Amino acid sequence: WAFQAMEKNGIDYGVAPMPKLPNGQPMKTFVGVKGWHVTSFSKQNDLATKFTEWVTNEENAKIRFEKTKEIPPVKSVMEDPIIKDNEAAKAVATQSENGIPMPNIPEMQEVWKPAGDALQLVVTEKEAPKSALDSAVKQIKGNIEANHSKKK
Repeated sequence: WAFQAMEKNGIDYGVAPMPKLPNGQPMKTFVGVKGWHVTSFSKQNDLATKFTEWVTNEENAKIRFEKTKEIPPVKSVMEDPIIKDNEAAKAVATQSENGIPMPNIPEMQEVWKPAGDALQLVVTEKEAPKSALDSAVKQIKGNIEANHSKKK
């Protein structure tokens, strides 16, 4: 999701799968995908179905990758040399094999800022990883309790 913006701005970047943990297991990361569906409330079910089939076909998945750098969720398209030979696409595909689906729940909005802040503190060496991440977890749990608790 960020490759297009980095390329557009001339940022020289690299991408690699996450390293293995000390126990040899791969790191698990969230995997998110865009999905298309036709709701039962659609007043033009046939047209909506045709659009969904069109936007998700192999040809358009490849075009979407060329235009947006979004990794296509179509396995057959991943074998196309334009994607298969792309280092960023390969890294994302490899990491996706070890990923878990990102929960589609409102509480996820409470994760990103504390997690991003913790990573910033770690990479700028302003805080040790364990301390920064422990603080982030505490903040995330507090935010979820405050903003999503059924006790309100």
